[in-house]
Amino acid sequence: MRGRAIGLGLLGLGAFLLAGALAVRLFLEPALVKLPLDQEAAPTAVGTDISWFDIAAGEQLTGLEADVRQKVVGDPTQGAANEDVAVWNFGSTITSTDGTLLNAGTYRVCLDRREAVAVACDDIDHVDYDRKVSVEGLTLTFPFGTEERDYDVFNSTARAAFPATFEGVEEVGGLETYRFEMSIPETVVRTADLPAAMAGADGTGTVEAEVVYSNERVIWVEPTSGVIVTSEEHPNTVVRGPDGETGVTILAGDFAGSEDTIAAGVERAEDYRSQINLVKTVLPLSLAVLGLVFLLIGALLIRRGQAAGAHHEESFEAAPVREPQVQ
Repeated sequence: MRGRAIGLGLLGLGAFLLAGALAVRLFLEPALVKLPLDQEAAPTAVGTDISWFDIAAGEQLTGLEADVRQKVVGDPTQGAANEDVAVWNFGSTITSTDGTLLNAGTYRVCLDRREAVAVACDDIDHVDYDRKVSVEGLTLTFPFGTEERDYDVFNSTARAAFPATFEGVEEVGGLETYRFEMSIPETVVRTADLPAAMAGADGTGTVEAEVVYSNERVIWVEPTSGVIVTSEEHPNTVVRGPDGETGVTILAGDFAGSEDTIAAGVERAEDYRSQINLVKTVLPLSLAVLGLVFLLIGALLIRRGQAAGAHHEESFEAAPVREPQVQ
């Protein structure tokens, strides 16, 4: 009787644990596995073989080296930030080794916290404070469970999204990553009246010129977490004259993540991956295994109790009944 009671208790506990495993996948995972509202990161990069036009001096400089400092900060106080949307700010500066500021930029984006794609949020997102720009595609991170396929990734200079093609699996800092490559074709980012000499045109007056940007970029992504471990790029921004001639180079060079940034990216990706695996795999699988074990033990105890009860009844029925003897 006692064994049967224990068995029933274990059956109930096993069923509860199985239900818990299912609940983790259906409810806890969606609630926990999403982009943070208060994201913080400060990646750095190194620029080499840089060409830059010094407007103040009217001089084309080449062979420069520079430090790139970036900052990603989540803003949970923004009205658009909620259970489904995160608001992240991004800023970047490129400074030569002599302290000259070569370039700076900023943008704010609203992200789907599960899919990592940019979502519309009127009067909040911007590119260099231009709120007319529509930010689309992926930006500062890839989605959880990044797949071996192409994605559209936003470029803040061209102000448009371009395909990032999956090119294979590579190891970065001992971590397995997916390699994506982007090729941004020549894109006119603005027009302006500039001195003819800057536009490569004849004469001494001003001409209507185009500022043309292109870039080749490689991104390494840890697939489980979607963390961008590091990247490298080769931007080229030049002035093009009215007849198609190329003038000065506003900014061009080779930029790659520093060793510290790569190490920090690997650490962040491994940490996020461990947390995700705990919620998606380890916890529900552990609950399910324990639940099945308790169900099995409970069933065995109940069956053993039933068998013992049946044996007791058979023994009772088979026992001889002695009739009383009269002395």
